[in-house]
Amino acid sequence: MLVQPIQVAFYNCNAHKCNLIGNWTNELGSNMTIVKPTPGTIFTGSYFTAVTVENGTVIKESFLYGAEDDQHSDQPVFGFVVNWSFTVSISDFIGQCFVDGEGVEKLETMWLLRAKADSSGDNWKATRVGSNLFFRPNK
Repeated sequence: MLVQPIQVAFYNCNAHKCNLIGNWTNELGSNMTIVKPTPGTIFTGSYFTAVTVENGTVIKESFLYGAEDDQHSDQPVFGFVVNWSFTVSISDFIGQCFVDGEGVEKLETMWLLRAKADSSGDNWKATRVGSNLFFRPNK
């Protein structure tokens, strides 16, 4: 009798595959759209950040390019690069797409941002590290 409820619970946890495609918003208000133009693991999209450390900079939408491993899990790992169009810097995001028990998708990411260093002596301060949590925007 115990086997059947456990099997049903296990099935329900894995019934919804996390899908990277679409619109996402992080805890800082940055917006990202991921599209997959061709079948496979490669994707592209756009990223509009809500934050910058450069005062007076006009933030513009930036291109992103990435890959996911959706063949081995319903909650895929992924990575993407954002080439910031409004400054001399680039960011790498890595993370995993999760689905909670209520079917809510989220992306948990870590990132590195590399800015241009003025000299080799300034190289130490040109890389920043952080994390972001993305959710589907409210409709």
